[in-house]
Amino acid sequence: MDGTLIDSQPFWDEAFTRHCTARGGTVTPQLVSALAGTSIPVARGIIAATGAAASPQDPAALEVYEAMARDVEARVAARPPLLPGAREITSAVARAGLVQAIVSASPRVIVERVAAELGGVSGAAVFATLVCGDDGVGAKPDPLPYATAVERLGVTPHECVVVEDSPTGAASARGNGIRVVQVGSSKHFPADPGLVAVPDLASVTLDLLLRP
Repeated sequence: MDGTLIDSQPFWDEAFTRHCTARGGTVTPQLVSALAGTSIPVARGIIAATGAAASPQDPAALEVYEAMARDVEARVAARPPLLPGAREITSAVARAGLVQAIVSASPRVIVERVAAELGGVSGAAVFATLVCGDDGVGAKPDPLPYATAVERLGVTPHECVVVEDSPTGAASARGNGIRVVQVGSSKHFPADPGLVAVPDLASVTLDLLLRP
């Protein structure tokens, strides 16, 4: 979701820096960069790497992560940072009568807010299911998050197409045999015929998604 439908990474980066520093951690550009697109357990490890917690299992790491998530939730709720093309493509797919899901490493409360922004009350008009980082179904590149979405939608992997921006997300989808439209002009897996790259989300069309 983040990097595909929205760009909330600056919110996460700012919250990470503020809360880790407040706990006595040392935040480096490398650690900020490592935070992008990570699962909740990995994020806790990065928090610990700053020194703000003794280890990823330290309750302090979870406290920092939850404080970060609350900050991001508030900013997303105030004004979801939708990427150009997000509303257009999700609406087009809905009008075509096709089911959609969001599969994200973000906490459910944030994913639900984005779904609601794109689909009205609860996002139900656009998204049939949401698979979130706190659902306990693994983390990308593990295939399980997308396998969970496929099962909930009641379809087969070959009936699906995924729009992704990250190599971990693309790997998760491809691990299920799902075709991937990758946002970003440089293919993550150049030799993979099941992945096609486009410059940005605004370049994703219904025809492209339905292409065999």
